[in-house]
Amino acid sequence: MSFAKLLGPAVLLAVGVVCAQTPVDARLAGYRSEIDGFDRRIVELLNQRAEVVQRVGLLKKEAGLPVAAPGREKQVIDRAVEAGKSGPLPPEAIRRIYETLLHEMRAWEASENGEARR
Repeated sequence: MSFAKLLGPAVLLAVGVVCAQTPVDARLAGYRSEIDGFDRRIVELLNQRAEVVQRVGLLKKEAGLPVAAPGREKQVIDRAVEAGKSGPLPPEAIRRIYETLLHEMRAWEASENGEARR
């Protein structure tokens, strides 16, 4: 039995042994690297958004306003769905992503302001 078969490709990569890549593997690695870059940017943007949500939450708390703003959330979702029409994701996928995003931001804002999670 060969050394490569005995240890398996994952172990060989972990110890620095380079395995030959097929053209498909190379393309997948390139696409995955591109996706990883997008994911890093998305997380950066989510954190920037959260910083603004935090400021909004403080202002709402000072003004005695509730965390939830259904009308505003509908505007945000509708705007995102409209902006996404030119892309490959179906509008309902964009809607679900934004519903989840807003739910998590609202829950986080409430917890930051000492309110019960909604």
